Amino acid sequence: MTAETLQPDPPIVPITLPGPNGARQNAICLDTATEMASVALLQDGKVFAELCWRAGRGSTGRLTARLRELAAACSYDLAATNIICVCTGPGSFNGIRAGMATAFGLSVGYGAPVYGTPALDLLAFQHAERAPAQRVVLPAGRGLFYSALFGTRGGRWRRLSAYTISSLEALAEESPARCVWCGTLTEEEVELLAEFLGGARRWAPAALNVRRASFLLPLALAEAMAGAQGTPPAVQPLYLRRPSITRPRSTGLPVV
Repeated sequence: MTAETLQPDPPIVPITLPGPNGARQNAICLDTATEMASVALLQDGKVFAELCWRAGRGSTGRLTARLRELAAACSYDLAATNIICVCTGPGSFNGIRAGMATAFGLSVGYGAPVYGTPALDLLAFQHAERAPAQRVVLPAGRGLFYSALFGTRGGRWRRLSAYTISSLEALAEESPARCVWCGTLTEEEVELLAEFLGGARRWAPAALNVRRASFLLPLALAEAMAGAQGTPPAVQPLYLRRPSITRPRSTGLPVV
C-alpha cells in the first residue's frame, strides 16, 4: 500500500563509506522533522556539541533558543559556521517547516551554503556499516509507515528503493533477510514486526534509533560533491502525503 508522492524522489547519491571527510567544515545541523529533535555543532568536521530532545508538537519555536544555548554552553562561535545542514522530512509538517526556515535564515545570515537530507536517509546512514541493508520506518498514521530501503552495493552506500508509505507487513515482505530495521516503532509494533519476519528480531536497540543531527554533515557534503547548489531554493521538503489541513483534489477545490 503506497500513498501519493507529492514530488519526485530526490536523486540517489552513492557514498563511499564512512562518508566524505568534513575537515575544515564548521557546521550547524538541524533536525526537527518529528517529535524527536536534534541540533549539532561541528568544528573542523568533528562533533563539538550535540543535543537531542523530545520536542513534541509545540516546541519547535524554541529551536533558535536551543541552538544559542548549546553554542554558549560549549563556547562555539556561530559566526565561524561555513555550512548549514537540515533534515527535510518526511514527518511533521510544522516541524519540517520550522527546521528549514531556521536553516535558511542561518544560511543567509552567515553567508553559508545550506543542504537538505531526508529523515529516512539520516537514520539509515547511522547504521550503514552494521548490515548489508537498512530498512527505515517512521510513523505515518493509520497504521502506515514512511519507509525506504538503503544498502551498500559495489562498496558504495545508497538508497535502494523509492520513498513510500506502506504497512509493516508489506515492508517485511519486501525487505531482504540480511537487513537491520531502524526508526520509530512502539513495543507492540516491534513484536508484530518480529512475527512478520518469521520470529527474527532485527530491530535496532533504542539508543541507536535516535536521529543524530551530526550525521547530516557527511550526507550534505556528498550532496555538494554530486553538484547540489547549496541554496535555499534548491532545498525542498520531502512530503509523502498532503498535510491534513489541505483539501483533497477530488473535491475540485483548490489545494490551500
